[in-house]
Amino acid sequence: MALPQHRTSWPGRCYDALAFLTRLVPPRPDCSGRDLGPCLPCYGPAGLCLGLAVTLPCWLFFLVLWRRPQADPLLCAALAAWLWMALEVWSTRGLHWDGLADLGDASGSGAQGERFWTILRDSRLGAFGALHLLLAFGGMWLTVCWHIQAGQWLWLVAAPAWGRACVIWLAALAPPREPDSLGGLTCAGASPALAGWYALAALLALCGLALLGHHAWWRVPVTALGQFFILRQIATLARSRGGISGDFLGAGIQWGQLWFLASTV
Repeated sequence: MALPQHRTSWPGRCYDALAFLTRLVPPRPDCSGRDLGPCLPCYGPAGLCLGLAVTLPCWLFFLVLWRRPQADPLLCAALAAWLWMALEVWSTRGLHWDGLADLGDASGSGAQGERFWTILRDSRLGAFGALHLLLAFGGMWLTVCWHIQAGQWLWLVAAPAWGRACVIWLAALAPPREPDSLGGLTCAGASPALAGWYALAALLALCGLALLGHHAWWRVPVTALGQFFILRQIATLARSRGGISGDFLGAGIQWGQLWFLASTV
């Protein structure tokens, strides 16, 4: 039986990726979990759309604040950064922040076996999850503020795309725990070749920006190697607990996005 056109065409896959990752577009009526794997290669373009959607209003808001008499540059950047964060949370339904908090609780507990997964699936927020949220949200707010004050809006557009690329890299580093779960169905679209192409594209983008003078050359290996180390640690934890789930992927997005913003300040 032939697959529906939206599962095989690139525009359809990009639309499904954007509908799953954000609330910017409504999901297709016939879209199901089986469409998560085929749309995985489009996570990067979907992240760019998200970056544009949250950065453009932030830029306009900053301009309005900046043109006020006796405007404080730092306060204007801090308020615009908070708006960027709020729009990012709203646009993604907080989906990946939830995964970061859940994984923080489960990993912080030191639990093994099924106890680990019981804590991971618990919707209640614990102390370790709260600490992970505070660290990630605070770090991201500060780095976004720095980029805004420096006028580096391009990095804010690219950060969500980098974070979604982390799903592809992370899925290539560890197997899914439950192939029929949302995390497992997403990982089904990953492959070493796809991860390699995304890594090449990321390196070329970083080198291109360095060539244009947007950042120093030494930041290219720092960003790449640091990101590999972070994802390797998450993948090692996943393999020790039986495989990757959607919460691991969500945490990978947020920590990857934070590292990208921090390593390019």
